[in-house]
Amino acid sequence: MKIQRTDWGYIEWRHIHDENDKKQLMDIRISVVLPGKSQPKHTHYSEEQMLYVMSGEGIHIINGKKHHKKAGEFVYIDGGAAHETHNIGDEPLRELLVSNPVVVNNYDYEDKKIDGLNRIIEAIQSQFIEPLNIPITIYDSSWKILLQTKCFNNYCIKTCALNGRFAYCDCLTPQNTAEDEQYTFKCSHGLTIYHIPIIYEDEVIGYIRGGHILLASDGKKSDQKNIYDTPTSTAMSIKRLLVQIAKSIVNYYRFNKLRGEVQEKNMAIEKTSKLREELKNDLIKEQEKVTNLKINHHFLFNTLNSMASMALEKDCFDLYSAIIDLSKLFRYTMGVDSEFTELEKEIDYVKQYLNLQKIRYGDELEIEYNIDEKYNNVGVPFNFLQPIVENAFVHGFKNSLDKKKLKLSTFLYNERLRIVIENNGSSLSDSDVCTVIQKIHNNSGHGLSLIHSKLQFAYANNFKMDVLSNEKSTSFIIDIPIVNNLKK
Repeated sequence: MKIQRTDWGYIEWRHIHDENDKKQLMDIRISVVLPGKSQPKHTHYSEEQMLYVMSGEGIHIINGKKHHKKAGEFVYIDGGAAHETHNIGDEPLRELLVSNPVVVNNYDYEDKKIDGLNRIIEAIQSQFIEPLNIPITIYDSSWKILLQTKCFNNYCIKTCALNGRFAYCDCLTPQNTAEDEQYTFKCSHGLTIYHIPIIYEDEVIGYIRGGHILLASDGKKSDQKNIYDTPTSTAMSIKRLLVQIAKSIVNYYRFNKLRGEVQEKNMAIEKTSKLREELKNDLIKEQEKVTNLKINHHFLFNTLNSMASMALEKDCFDLYSAIIDLSKLFRYTMGVDSEFTELEKEIDYVKQYLNLQKIRYGDELEIEYNIDEKYNNVGVPFNFLQPIVENAFVHGFKNSLDKKKLKLSTFLYNERLRIVIENNGSSLSDSDVCTVIQKIHNNSGHGLSLIHSKLQFAYANNFKMDVLSNEKSTSFIIDIPIVNNLKK
């Protein structure tokens, strides 16, 4: 049986828990206060205790309140309570003492996000640090004091405190050791101090210094007066408590980080949902526009049919043909749902457009088709030829007074399908050709650049779009692979 002797008596240790065994927390001892002696005032900030008076008579002062106890009576002391014992009898006061460490991992998180270690410590300070009345100092990673409690023992206050702060106490000085290691050291006045780093994801974010206790040694009385000889089990509980506080700070820190990430994700989700709703509303509006457009086109087709009937009744066959071509143009643009169509249909669309231009220019416009019908079923992007043909009238023939000639050709060239649209309008210089080619490749979404984008979407980079010009003509050349892009 282990005996620990003190100024006021001695302690018989019956069981000291194994610090490495998580199943063991309880300590059991018999405390003996000799007649006329008293235990100095001390704080139970690391453990709660139950005392059973086996013999003798004494007074327990708990948080300033006196409790007169004799043999056969119990005393309970909760964690954080200030306690002192006085033997008022003529015989030793023998008490069975069972202690259990205080656990500090049950606390409520703030609803709002808290930034920084300092704010986190402020948030948990009132929850479980202050109620324990524990003398500790908490630092950030640069050794700036974030929190220092006001419950240091009287010996510390008299010896080291200056205006209520331990500004010159050597226990606040960083030690020359690894910053991420727990260690124990003694101050110059013989008190034991525990150093606990606060580590989050392998990074030291702060430190805890606490304890400030006088450890009782076996068979050796303390030279210090009016300071409680702290039992070994209590010292172990104090260290465990400081480790728990460090872990609680880290848990709060981790929770706060995760909460911030969750809030950011929720904001992103909310933003995405809002954007999705806006897109949905825009889609509905666009669908309404398309519906209205189809209704307008339906009216237009009926009107064109009526006009065609009137042209036949009056024997205006040229007008009848023009109206039919115009009607086919509209139907083609409205009737194709796919991104691709057959080359033959695309060429027919161009022919109907040129028939209308023929009405405008008459004999001044000469059109030639050189079509290899073997490739009529090849899938090509929808409406990619007509804008190129139209470009000849907008730019090529703009200032030309000569007879206008346009030729559309399709044929096999180097195992690819080549399409050539040639006109005899204004010739282009080499510099002008380079400018046109640059505009085609800038993907601006306008004019010939739009055609280039369509071809790029259909064939990636497996196509060629070029411009050639001489004194006689200007040609737009398109080479595409011979593949069937049509959906069955």
